[in-house]
Amino acid sequence: MDKPPLLHTIRDWVNERTGLITFFSEFLHEEIPGGTRFSYTLGSACLFLLSIQIITGVWQLFYYVPTVDYAYSSLNYLRLQVPFGWLIHGIHYWGGTLFTIIVGLHCLRVFIWGSYKKPREMVWLIGIVLIILTALFMFTGPVLPWDKNGYFAGQVGIGIAGSVPIVGPLTQSILQGANKMGQMALLRMYVLHVAILPGAIAAFVMLHLIAFRTYGESGPWDEKKRKGVGYFWPEQIFKDVLVTFLIFLLLVYLSAFFPAPFSGLADPADTLVSPKPAWTFLFLYQIIKLFPGPLEPLGTAGVPLMIILLFASLPFVDKSPEKNPFKRGFVVLSGFAFVGIVLYLTWLGYVYRSDAELSQMEPAVSMASVPSDKEKEKLGEHYTAMVAANAEKHATGEQLFKTLGCTECHTVTGVASNKQGPDLLMAKGNNRTREWLYTQIVSPQKEGHNPKTIMPPYAHLSKQNINLLVDYLQSLKPVETTAPAAPASAPAAAAGTTAALATTAPAAAAGSGTASVKTGEQLFNSQGCIQCHTIQGRPNNKTGPDLIMAIKKDKPSKDWLKAQLMTPQAHNPMSIMPSYATRLTDDQMNSVIDFLSSLSTREATPLPAGEKEAPATESQGSPAPSGSGGGVQAIGIIGDKDHGALLFHQSCIMCHGPHGNPKTPGFTGFMPGAPKGVPSLNPIDRAVYNVDPQLFAQHIDQFIQHGIPNTEGGPSMPNFGDSHALTQAQIADLEAYVLSLNGVDRTMIINPGVEPKEFFYMLVAITSVIIMLAVLYWFLMKLLKM
Repeated sequence: MDKPPLLHTIRDWVNERTGLITFFSEFLHEEIPGGTRFSYTLGSACLFLLSIQIITGVWQLFYYVPTVDYAYSSLNYLRLQVPFGWLIHGIHYWGGTLFTIIVGLHCLRVFIWGSYKKPREMVWLIGIVLIILTALFMFTGPVLPWDKNGYFAGQVGIGIAGSVPIVGPLTQSILQGANKMGQMALLRMYVLHVAILPGAIAAFVMLHLIAFRTYGESGPWDEKKRKGVGYFWPEQIFKDVLVTFLIFLLLVYLSAFFPAPFSGLADPADTLVSPKPAWTFLFLYQIIKLFPGPLEPLGTAGVPLMIILLFASLPFVDKSPEKNPFKRGFVVLSGFAFVGIVLYLTWLGYVYRSDAELSQMEPAVSMASVPSDKEKEKLGEHYTAMVAANAEKHATGEQLFKTLGCTECHTVTGVASNKQGPDLLMAKGNNRTREWLYTQIVSPQKEGHNPKTIMPPYAHLSKQNINLLVDYLQSLKPVETTAPAAPASAPAAAAGTTAALATTAPAAAAGSGTASVKTGEQLFNSQGCIQCHTIQGRPNNKTGPDLIMAIKKDKPSKDWLKAQLMTPQAHNPMSIMPSYATRLTDDQMNSVIDFLSSLSTREATPLPAGEKEAPATESQGSPAPSGSGGGVQAIGIIGDKDHGALLFHQSCIMCHGPHGNPKTPGFTGFMPGAPKGVPSLNPIDRAVYNVDPQLFAQHIDQFIQHGIPNTEGGPSMPNFGDSHALTQAQIADLEAYVLSLNGVDRTMIINPGVEPKEFFYMLVAITSVIIMLAVLYWFLMKLLKM
C-alpha cells in the first residue's frame, strides 16, 4: 500500500491533536440560510480593518516615541522620511475612521434584520462592548501624535470624563495622571491604546465570533427567501474578499490624495484653537451643551448611560419573533430617529465655533468698509463668512483692541501676566494723559515714550479709531480690592497686589527698609519684569538672566542698577529691555533698586520634585526661545499652514496685507495705504526663497524670532520669538503659511519610496490586469467545458 503524501500525514497529525482542520472545514462549508449577500460582508470588513489597524499600529511603534518632546516629531519623521511611512500612517489614520463607520453600519444592519432577537442576545451584548472599545480607541488614538487637534481633543474628552459624578475625579486622575495634560497623560493614553485596549478587543472579538457561529447567520426576514441555501465557501468568501479589497483600495486612495492633516505641535497657550473632542464624540459634545451648570452631569453621565442601557435592553424589550422591519415600525423608526439625531448633532459639533474663537479670528478689516467680491475671494471662506457676520457691528475701542492684535502683548485683567507688554489695567496707575496715550498708539518710539519698544505704530488708523482706542483705555476701571490669585506661571508675589501696584504711595517706598523692598518686589511683578527674568537662583529659559545669579555674580552698585532701569541700551546696545525712566516715579525707582539689591542675600529656590535644571547658556538668560515641545525650535517643527493663516491675519495683516503682499489691490481695503519699507511675502525675496521647505523655514525663522528694524520709515518687525509674543509652535505654523504663499509645502514628503499618487495608480493598474486575467481564465474554462 502506498504511503500517503507527507503533507497529508502532517495535516492528519495536527488535526488529531488540535482539531483545527476539522474546525476550519466545518467553518468554510457552513450553510447560509437564504444564500449569500453583500450585506453580510460588513462583519468581515470590521475584522479586516481591525487586523489592518493592528499591523500598521505595530509598524508605527518602531518609530514612535511616546514623550511630549518627541511624539510629534517622531511621527512626522515616519510620515516624511521613512519610505512608505506615509502609507503606513495614512492607512492607520483612515482605517480608524472607516472601522468606526463600518462598525456602526454593521450594528445598523443587525438592528434592521432583527438579528439581536432570541437566541442571539449574547451576540448583540458582546457587540455593544465592542462598540464601547472602538470608541475608546478613537478617544486615545488622536492624543498620541501630540498635535493641536489630538491634544485639545484629549483635554476635552478627559474633562468630560472628569465631570461624571462620583467616579469622574478618579477617572480623570487615572487618565491624566497629573493636574494638567502632559507627559503622564500621553503615556497613559499610549498604554491604553497599544496594550490594554488591543488585548480587550481581541478577547471580545473571539467571544463575538464564537457566539455568532453557535447559531450562524439569521438570514432574510422573509420565510420564502430563507428556503434557499448558500455556502460560506466559496460564495460568501468571494464577496468578503472583494469588499475587503475595495476597502483596502479606498484606504490607499485616501492616504495618497487626502493624507492625515498636520495640525501643528500641541500648544496649550494657543488661544486660536477651539477645543473639541474627536469626531466620534461630537454628538455627546453637543448634548452636554444642553445641560449647563449643575445639570452638566446629566449630559456627561446620564445620557451616555441611558443610550448604553437602551441598546443593551433591546433584545429583552423587543421579544417578538417578528424580524421584518416593515412589521416592526415603531422600533425601526425609533432606531432611525436615533441615528439621525446623532448624525445631526455630530454635524453641529463639527461646524461649531466658539465666540472666543470667532473674536480671535476677527481681522482688522472688520472696522473697514466691506470688501469687494474680488477681495472677499482673496480673503478665503473663513474671513468671508466672518466679515459678513460682523459687517453691521459698530466699531468700538474694545473691538479695535482685539482686532488689532493688542491682546498678543497686553492683558487687561489687573493681574501680572507672562506677555511681553504690561497689563494695561495695572499700568493705568501711571495716570497717563489722553495726549500721551494718543502718541503711544501713533508713535510709540517717540522721545518721551520708548525708542526701543517693539510695539508697532498705528498711525494708519483714522483719528476716530485712535480716539476710540484711547476712550477704551481710559475706561478701564482699576481694581480697588485685593486681586484674584495670579496664574500659576506668575510668582506668588504677583497675587493680591493689583490695587497697591496701580497707585503705589511714595511714602511707602521711602527709604531702603523692608517696606521699600516689598514695594519694589510688587513693582517688579506689576511692570512685567517676570516675563523676561526669574528670581530663583538657577538658569532659566527666559530672555533675561536670573537676577539672583546675575546680582550675586556681578555685584552691581545701586547707581548701575538705576542706569540699567533708565537706559538699559547704554549698558548693552542690543538689549530689548524697555526704559523705565517714564514708567516709574523716583520713589518707585528706588524701591525697585532696593529690591534688586536685596537679591544678593537671597538663597536659591529649591527645584520642585522631578524637575530638571535648565541648561546654562553663554549669555545666562538668553537661550533659544522654547515652545511647548520641550524647547524645540520652530524650524524643527512641522507647522500647520491653515492655523498659520489665522495667526498671520491676527498679527501680520496690518503690515503685510491679506496675502503677504502690501502691493495687492485688496490691501487698500484694510488700510489707507501700505506702510513704507514692508517687504512682500508673496512672492518673497528670492534670496530667502528655497524649494527645500527646511531651508526656506530656516531663512525666515531668524526674522520672525528676532525681528528686523525698518530703515525706510515704516514699522519695524517685532521679535516674536525673543519676546515670547508667539510660542515656537505658533511660529512654526506661521512659517508654514508663508511657505505656502510661495508654493512650497512644509509637509513635503522627503523619501516617499514611491510617490503617493503614483503608488495608487500603480495599484489600480496591477489590480486591473489581475481582474482581466481572471475573467479571461473563466472564459477559457467555459469554452473548454462546452
